[in-house]
Amino acid sequence: MMVAEAGILVGAPLATVREAVLDPDSYTKYETKVGAVEVRERYDGGLLALIHGNLGPFRSAILARYTVRGDDIDLQMLEGRLRAFHAVFRMAPLDGGTWLVHREEYDFGYGPLGPLLDRALHRWATGTVQAEVRALRRAAEGRVAAASGAPVADGPVTDAPKQDAPVTAGRSVTGPPSESPAPNRQRED
Repeated sequence: MMVAEAGILVGAPLATVREAVLDPDSYTKYETKVGAVEVRERYDGGLLALIHGNLGPFRSAILARYTVRGDDIDLQMLEGRLRAFHAVFRMAPLDGGTWLVHREEYDFGYGPLGPLLDRALHRWATGTVQAEVRALRRAAEGRVAAASGAPVADGPVTDAPKQDAPVTAGRSVTGPPSESPAPNRQRED
């Protein structure tokens, strides 16, 4: 299994970051691997969506269920080309904003060729997760700016992360999902 993870400090309240994660425009408005998101159903506590994008050099689509679990959002692939895909968005209030960690787990289902494919695509996966946390930061901070009447920068996320909001280095891990930095965290896993 290949895992890519990145985290960033977002200058927005946790509820605003959660709204950005559940808003398809947050992914398609900026440069991410997501090309289009068709929301099939919204329900209390999440949504069901068909996500169109790229899996490395290949076009792909997955049917996924987003489920709000406390402060976190869990994304589970229901249908797609991969044997399995799971993502989580962990959020915690921190330093007047929200610490957002996004983790994606890929199981390509290619048996003994899996580790080779994992190594070949890991750099791509890490870059896409970093791009997504930057896009989510821009979307959430844009909501805050719009609510306060401040001008909102509207452009692709191609700049380096802010000095005070570093993106954590992506890494390949095989253990359990990382923990959010929130103190006294109650997990529902």
